[in-house]
Amino acid sequence: MAQHTIDEFMSKIGRQKGMSLTTGFDVFFEFNNATSDAERLPLNYYADGDEDVVHMLCDEAQLPNVQTATGQLSGRYVGESGVQYPHSRMFTDVGLGFLCDAKLTPLKFFNWWYQWMFNEEHVTSENELYDAMVSSPQPRNRINRVRYQDDYAALIKIIKTEPNKNAANGRAPITYILENAYPYAIDAVPLSYGSSQLTRVNVNFHYSRHTVIYGDGDDTSDIMGLDFDDPAKANYGLGDGRGE
Repeated sequence: MAQHTIDEFMSKIGRQKGMSLTTGFDVFFEFNNATSDAERLPLNYYADGDEDVVHMLCDEAQLPNVQTATGQLSGRYVGESGVQYPHSRMFTDVGLGFLCDAKLTPLKFFNWWYQWMFNEEHVTSENELYDAMVSSPQPRNRINRVRYQDDYAALIKIIKTEPNKNAANGRAPITYILENAYPYAIDAVPLSYGSSQLTRVNVNFHYSRHTVIYGDGDDTSDIMGLDFDDPAKANYGLGDGRGE
């Protein structure tokens, strides 16, 4: 590639404000889509500041894929093999990973959400070892009656963020809104002696479909005063000199 072509390419990347990094994203949950207050999901472990803990401790996410179900058409022309054609959209599940604080807030939140789907009773105890040792299970003849999906489903917003001069997540070039989402699997949380590691929980969600929001606004205000050679600004030396 000619030098002037490389310079033009790097200049274009600079005008796009650098390259995208996988470490920039935010995940939010929106509840209370039920038809009445009696059917709304109580936001245990996701209210009074706990929602910020769950939000900040999400350390692994994925932008949903796009997949199409196809059929096969044969016999259009003599000698032609089968032709694939699309007939419906497919939405696969999404996994999210969370680090856990000492109160295990993310683990409690997703277990509570899952149990509420099946009308499980919310059992609590004092936060002491002895209380946990003497606690008892729920009655063995308890019921598991699943609620209506409108009562427990939520919107999950996975926002791919990029930095600007105001914040590390100041820009949102693309957002996926997962509709009617709910946790269908909470992975086992490994515990072991040896070298200490952060406890984390992985949760898998089903959803009906997603909406894509394109952040196409041309915000030129964050260019003013931005040092394009400063790695902290995520531009990594794209300018010809300091501050250009």
